[in-house]
Amino acid sequence: MKKYFGLIGLFLLASCSAKADKQSAPEPKPLARVDFPTYEKRVLPNGLTVYALEYHEQPVVSLRLMITAGADNDPANLPGVAAFTADLLNKGTKTRTATQIAEAIDQVGGSVEASGDMESTVISASVLTDSVGLAFELMTDVLMNPAFAPAELARAQQQSLSNLTANMEDPDFIADAVFDRVIYGPHPYGHLTSGTLTSIPKMKREDLVQFHDKYYAPNISALAIVGDLSTADAFKLAEQWFGSWTKKDVPRPQNPEVPKMEGRRIVVIDKPDAVQTEIRVGHTTVPRKDPDYFNVLVASYVLGGTGSGRLSQTLRVERGLTYGAYASIQPRKRPGSFYSTTDTRTEKTAEALNLVLGELQKLRDSEVPPQELQNAKSYLIGSFPLSIEVPNDLATRLTTVFLYDLGDDYLKTYRDKLADVTAGDVLRAARDKISADNTAVVLVGKADDFKKQLEGLGKVEIIPIKKVDLDSPNLTR
Repeated sequence: MKKYFGLIGLFLLASCSAKADKQSAPEPKPLARVDFPTYEKRVLPNGLTVYALEYHEQPVVSLRLMITAGADNDPANLPGVAAFTADLLNKGTKTRTATQIAEAIDQVGGSVEASGDMESTVISASVLTDSVGLAFELMTDVLMNPAFAPAELARAQQQSLSNLTANMEDPDFIADAVFDRVIYGPHPYGHLTSGTLTSIPKMKREDLVQFHDKYYAPNISALAIVGDLSTADAFKLAEQWFGSWTKKDVPRPQNPEVPKMEGRRIVVIDKPDAVQTEIRVGHTTVPRKDPDYFNVLVASYVLGGTGSGRLSQTLRVERGLTYGAYASIQPRKRPGSFYSTTDTRTEKTAEALNLVLGELQKLRDSEVPPQELQNAKSYLIGSFPLSIEVPNDLATRLTTVFLYDLGDDYLKTYRDKLADVTAGDVLRAARDKISADNTAVVLVGKADDFKKQLEGLGKVEIIPIKKVDLDSPNLTR
């Protein structure tokens, strides 16, 4: 009987499925509104901006200190100093060794980390609520009393050199690094945040000490305290542990202007053993604070959103040229970058490149159809709640607002600003801010097999991979 019942059940399920298939798919429900939680902000007497946000879903507190000085403040001809300074913070202080720091935080199941990015340095900690005092203690110790031990610096240099040497054989890494150099030239945005094969061995302890003394200051920093802690206690702890941090007159970096692309520049990095070609196409775009940022953001998703953008549809679905094709924005305080990325079989290099350029031009030719525009905005709006699910994510959002000076109402209006983007806005932004002609093209692959295919697309520069010099704005030694 069980056997017959199973067969009947399967038949009924199949019948129901057949009927359901004949019916039209239900209309998607409107996205439920999820707003950023309420938080408070204060500025301490030393200039440190403090955000406090109560989040009692879990007995966890996340601390995130952002100093708005990073690789764009690296000394001339010595890229990587900001990153190394940050990396060595939790590798020993004047009273604790690296091992003692690690053991202290491990014993309470927490974490303390530090890292340097292009425009900022971040020290973060995450602990259970009952260990929040230890988190503050360790954070302020690594912030204010780093040892910068020569042995730790030597170890970090050796590890970084090993990693970079391996990366210099990776076409994906090379394509990204060369692309940044091509669009930014001598501006610090064009150099590697982690340092180069030339700069890393040159770093001395004094370089890190000077960077720390010059740029680690409360008046250019923000501290986000998010989690299972009252607002009153959060501000009290911030004052207790960070109130003695000394305010400084921090010099502004004297950087050159971010260059604009004039015409199409095609740079080919010849890697004879490559089995496919890495492709990057793009140029500089609006600063993060620019009113057109949201319009360009929506345009980038229409062009190359994950799995659903025009590039993926054209190159992957229709032509079978790649496993993935995307477009994105790299935000910066000054002009960021707008770029497309994909890879393809060597013999299909020019075909794939022409399709990318063609899709860029289509963005400028006509308005995005209503449904395509709505899909892009719905994804961007719908993904917002996923980025604020845990205390660490919330803290990251708050310090990002500080970094780009986006205003106290930014997180409250983020979804509305995206929802307000029109097809006309996207078209205008595309025509003003996106180009297939004034753009950089970087190709990393077996040049002999596709260089003739590039005729007519623009001036082509071919650089053997062994001669690539990322220290030079011209990319060659």
